[in-house]
Amino acid sequence: MVDYDAAVAAVQDPNADPILLAKIAYENPEFGANVAVNPRCYPGLKRWIAEFGDDRARETLAQYGFTAEAFGGPVQDQKATAQAAQQPAAKQAQQPAAQAAFEEPVATNPYGFTAEQALTTTDQMQIAQIAQYAPELRACIARNPNIYPALIEWLGQLGDPAINAALASRQ
Repeated sequence: MVDYDAAVAAVQDPNADPILLAKIAYENPEFGANVAVNPRCYPGLKRWIAEFGDDRARETLAQYGFTAEAFGGPVQDQKATAQAAQQPAAKQAQQPAAQAAFEEPVATNPYGFTAEQALTTTDQMQIAQIAQYAPELRACIARNPNIYPALIEWLGQLGDPAINAALASRQ
């Protein structure tokens, strides 16, 4: 368990270890808002805090545009996700081919990143920032011909069907 003084120091440190921040948010919910605004708080941790944090932490994140809904809804049990993925083939075949084409997501990030930027930018740093701070645009990034190989690999590991379809369209 992280002691109180170490937690206070970590949430104020702009170079804090992100794993330590996650541990602090889990073990000390009263620090959730402080963890959420730390520059080393990663999007997945913000999503967790937005869903499971205390009221103060959720309100703080909401002020920055981070809510559980903005990150794709509540965290789901892996079994429920796997069962949903095993839909009958007939039900999947009912989806029109036009729907299989990529739909532009609505950008909900507070940083002003757009789908067009994610699709067309050649700036590698901006691509990385969009991937980190605008998870709703990751499928667009996957279609950008200018992304670097390590990001392609990371996106493929996320297990998101929309991202996987975008990556498959690259080949």
